[in-house]
Amino acid sequence: MKQYHFDQEISRYHTYSAKWDEALLRHQRRVFPLSVADMDLPTAPAIIDTIQQANNGIYGYTILGEHYQQTVANWLARHYDFQAEPTEIVHCPRVIQAISLYLQHFTATDDAVGIFMPSYSPVVNCVTLNQRTLIPCALRYNGQGYEIDEAELTACFQRIRVFILISPHNPTGIVWNAEQLGLIARLAEQYGVFVIADEVHADFVFGKKHTVLASVSDYLAQHSMICTSPAKSFNLPGLEISNIIIKNAKVRSDFEKILQRTGFHNPNYFSVPALYCAYTQCDEWLLQLKDYIAENKRIVTACFAEKLPQLVVCPTDGTYLLWINYTDLSLTPEQFKQRILTHANIELAWGEDFGEEGKGFFRLNTALPQARLRACLDRICFALTTEKE
Repeated sequence: MKQYHFDQEISRYHTYSAKWDEALLRHQRRVFPLSVADMDLPTAPAIIDTIQQANNGIYGYTILGEHYQQTVANWLARHYDFQAEPTEIVHCPRVIQAISLYLQHFTATDDAVGIFMPSYSPVVNCVTLNQRTLIPCALRYNGQGYEIDEAELTACFQRIRVFILISPHNPTGIVWNAEQLGLIARLAEQYGVFVIADEVHADFVFGKKHTVLASVSDYLAQHSMICTSPAKSFNLPGLEISNIIIKNAKVRSDFEKILQRTGFHNPNYFSVPALYCAYTQCDEWLLQLKDYIAENKRIVTACFAEKLPQLVVCPTDGTYLLWINYTDLSLTPEQFKQRILTHANIELAWGEDFGEEGKGFFRLNTALPQARLRACLDRICFALTTEKE
């Protein structure tokens, strides 16, 4: 078995990186961003080789190829035990685009849309910027992790037309269990709600197994849209390719027509060969990457437990992100940000960016070389434990 190594340090400055170069523009100096959820780790060597082979200097219009849908279906079956017919799989460049298009064309202005909070802000923006009414359902924080408040979720489903589920959850890292998914299925059927599942982090599940929402009940199989992508799993978000699974034939046909009217038909030049390679040649690379990231998450948790126990890391079985409570530091959000940015020279994803429910938390990306991660942790600990004037 080939052993892969993930300790390579790569500078991403001046590469038009939304993570690195936007941080440089924001702060007018070099800071280390542990904020944006892409990995500071190169993709699988086989994918790099495939892209290099495809780089023949002619970047014309592209097609998905005759095996695209079957390749995705095989991945879903192999990794999640989920059976999808190839015809049920639709290509869309980005998951956020798919969610917005559904809301724009299958709901009306001011229709209510529910979502757990705190939540990934671009998904929330899909609702509010499309002039739909956001019905937040706050997850209940118990001092360490999060639980669903069944009464609040029931009240949410009584009011909404669509529910958006991020699974695994971003930012908290929750991997929804059978009981939680069963509750969502029961409420969706009881109140006639359509559910959009953003499952882009599905491959980063640790110690558990990801359950595709459409497999939970017959109702959800026909009243859901499942959004997947190799973007997170293989660090390919810049190639813009996602797979939308819609089992309901009428909804799928209407959605495909919307994509055509919007002008989404030719995929990114490099995305198709990258997807084929990722989904057929890179299972072992992904397994080793998960082991590496699991160790990174352990390093962060152990570091804070030893040196800064006031930082409470929420237990997480999903994503390469950690959601951390800093309220025991007795710092205001402004003081906390200043210490991290000014004294540690690090940018985190601030909790309030995920909604009011995120105040007092920050999200930390662990998908980076371990030497860099340890250096960042040292900076954070120094900034928060040293008296400042």
